[in-house]
Amino acid sequence: MSNSTSRRDFLKSVGLTVFAVGVGSVAPAQEKNQPQQGASGSETRLVELPFQLMICDYVQFKLSRVDTRGKVIWEHRPEGKVWDFILTGDDKLIYPIITDGQEVRCIDSQKKQIWSWPYAGEFREIINITKHRSQLIVSGQKPPRAILMNLDGTIQKRLPIPAGYNHHHGQLGNVYAVGNKHYLAQLWGEGTALEVDENGKEVWRYQVPKAGKGRYPEGTIQDLLRLDNGNTLLACGTQARLLEVDRSGKIVWEFTGTGHPELNFTNACNLQQLSDGSVLVTNFLRGNSGRGAHAFRLSKEKQITWTFTDHKNFTAISQVWAIEQ
Repeated sequence: MSNSTSRRDFLKSVGLTVFAVGVGSVAPAQEKNQPQQGASGSETRLVELPFQLMICDYVQFKLSRVDTRGKVIWEHRPEGKVWDFILTGDDKLIYPIITDGQEVRCIDSQKKQIWSWPYAGEFREIINITKHRSQLIVSGQKPPRAILMNLDGTIQKRLPIPAGYNHHHGQLGNVYAVGNKHYLAQLWGEGTALEVDENGKEVWRYQVPKAGKGRYPEGTIQDLLRLDNGNTLLACGTQARLLEVDRSGKIVWEFTGTGHPELNFTNACNLQQLSDGSVLVTNFLRGNSGRGAHAFRLSKEKQITWTFTDHKNFTAISQVWAIEQ
């Protein structure tokens, strides 16, 4: 799997060596097929992994950077709720934040604010942001609009998205540029993936089918990726599954936590396309914190190759982002 329209610039690529320790302690990451630690927790061993991480904890409302040994080396706790972010090539962090003024902010690595866009006068809420090359795509709700802007916060265009969910929270999620001046949008409240043209006209729609006994359709799509083969990969939120669907709406592949109890796969959240064709999946453990993996990587062969788990430093993570070059 690959996605030519990366959400975020990647920072410097490094080899990742992480400590994995025993039961009752933090286990920042673990390779598949590695033997489990004994209950005593006395043994410590090295596990090599390929990147540093940037993480958003939605319960503690903090942004953290984890180094090559699983240590938190940078942390930022803004005064409002934060859920999503993007990284730029010059090491800046841009994120929507829920405050009285409602803002999209840009800060540098020293936590100095570079710019802020207060949006309360135009939109009820913004909680998602993506990136395509040197352009930000910010998702406005009430009204549903994709706001295209430069990295300096200058607005270029407001693209209407035909979202029908009545409540402002969940009306419009991530929006991605997918080529040919088309955009792929996540409609959280409708459990739907929607593709529109440059004028906001619908060209393709897929609604996630009902599964299980949970609320439907709200919350059944948290993120999506357009793959090189033209199919779309969907993170189906509280259904705790991934679906790959083709243009006809046929499900060509599905992943659930069945057979992987160590994941405690409860909410399929953020998706990241990695340079080797694998996909990093964030498992949002809100309401299920304390056990299971915060994230796992699926290879091109759709096998789990490693997981990230750190219940000492994090509660429920809405986004685990691998820092690649």
